[in-house]
Amino acid sequence: MNKLSLIASALAMLGLTACEKTFVDDIEDVANGQVTNSLLQVRTRAGGAGSDDATVAYPVTVYVFSGDECKAAQTIGDEGQTLNIALTEGTYSVYAVGGASTADYTLPSASNALTTSAIALREGKSHGDLMTAKATATLEDGEANTVTLGMERRTMLLQSVVMKKIPTAATAVSVSMSPLWQSLTVGGNYSGTDGVYSLNLEKQSDGRTWQSAAAAYLLPPSSSPASITVRITTPSGTRSYTYSTSNELEAGYKINIEGTYTEAVGVSLTGTIEGATWLGERTIRFDFNESGSSMTDPSDPTQPNNPTNPTSDFPATGDTYQGCYVLASVVATDGESAELTLLSPNEKKSVNNSGMTLGTLQTAAAGQGTDDISDWRPMTLAEAQLLQAAHSDLGIEDSRNYLFDDNGTVKQILMSNGSVSAPTSSAAYIRPVVTVTINNE
Repeated sequence: MNKLSLIASALAMLGLTACEKTFVDDIEDVANGQVTNSLLQVRTRAGGAGSDDATVAYPVTVYVFSGDECKAAQTIGDEGQTLNIALTEGTYSVYAVGGASTADYTLPSASNALTTSAIALREGKSHGDLMTAKATATLEDGEANTVTLGMERRTMLLQSVVMKKIPTAATAVSVSMSPLWQSLTVGGNYSGTDGVYSLNLEKQSDGRTWQSAAAAYLLPPSSSPASITVRITTPSGTRSYTYSTSNELEAGYKINIEGTYTEAVGVSLTGTIEGATWLGERTIRFDFNESGSSMTDPSDPTQPNNPTNPTSDFPATGDTYQGCYVLASVVATDGESAELTLLSPNEKKSVNNSGMTLGTLQTAAAGQGTDDISDWRPMTLAEAQLLQAAHSDLGIEDSRNYLFDDNGTVKQILMSNGSVSAPTSSAAYIRPVVTVTINNE
């Protein structure tokens, strides 16, 4: 048996496979006299700063290129596995993509792979913990070369989103991020610039906290600044608050976002980005305010941003102002100011109300106001009637009674028909109002 036959037999015992060739007992000269008598071994390890729980996301698909031509595409299925790829002598570029299973992603094969080929998500699937690596290896005639690829994380992990002190009238709260990269390429670059991630939050038992603890791997923003948008939907419409980030959202970081809605200024969000086994730790703080928000219900002619309602720049009845529902809006004859009656987004359920005093009602009403507006008080009869007229728009049940101040006497009004009576031992609700005057700037 000649020398080449001995080499072929040894490689066959190792169970080696080539991208485009199979082994026979005697390897014939191929490709201008070159033979696949050199061996490239590929292993993986966790890249970046060392950590006890640093891991590699499997499976890892390895692509081997000679110039622009892919010579092999093989997969490392789990930790400890080493790929053995038989090649001709020469210099090769080795690329690896980890965490992209064929069940969730469309991966190119060796026959059609380019370094610019996208590792694209399948429809209805979500990103995993994607990692990439690349190296250059030179093989001499008959040589075995081992390449260990340090995998680098290419995603960020959104761990949780919590919004606090959301008005009780809210019917939905969502958060979105954009623009995000949409996919990775075989060569380890990002591609697709118009990705958007949206997350619907769930209302918690306290009625004012909305959150989602479902973790999600996301590719980082495709441009800076990127945007985080919070949308709060009430019966009067949907208002959005958008914050432009600079470099807070980056691959390799765990992200927790905690927001607090402040009625006077909108939403104040505090986000914590922590590294753990990733890239360190940092804290970001940012505010959403009313001047940066926009209504997304242009079909409603009462909305102040709608061009079909040009009569005033002041909030109209049914609008939202500083997080509060506008029960009444009276514009001065000179058009320079307006008096608004605002309904607090907060309310309190009260039981055993027979014999309630006005002082007790006033104290309870003051406690249900917003933090940045003072002088909250119980409703008058006229204001209670305005609430009853708007209760369907506010999502208030017909069966509810609301307490109000009828010239110093505590009474209640039924939402279904507006009937007024003295309070009883049954439950009723306390929701305060305040009158403010605003001027043209």
